[in-house]
Amino acid sequence: MTVGEYVKEKMSQWSFVYSDRLLQAEMQKAGINPDSEYNENTNTDKLFYNILPDVLFAPTSVSEGGYSVSYDKNGMLAYYKMIARRLGKPDQTSTQTIKDITKKWL
Repeated sequence: MTVGEYVKEKMSQWSFVYSDRLLQAEMQKAGINPDSEYNENTNTDKLFYNILPDVLFAPTSVSEGGYSVSYDKNGMLAYYKMIARRLGKPDQTSTQTIKDITKKWL
């Protein structure tokens, strides 16, 4: 199994299809060769950290003319949060809050 095939299979677990051209571009950006053989040393965390926020902000279901497509957003989000913690990077999907700290200056 190639790394590209592994990533497609992983995305299909959530019923989400990512285009081949976008996937190749993202893999190149992450420094991964999609045609190389996948093994236990292949690290795809950076790739999923980069692409999952785009996927998570897409609609969870689309239907048109009797055809409907939906995907498991909660599973993806849990996987993304795990990867962000593992890489020591910020969770780009979390909601930012503004706190009023003016009392500290008084």
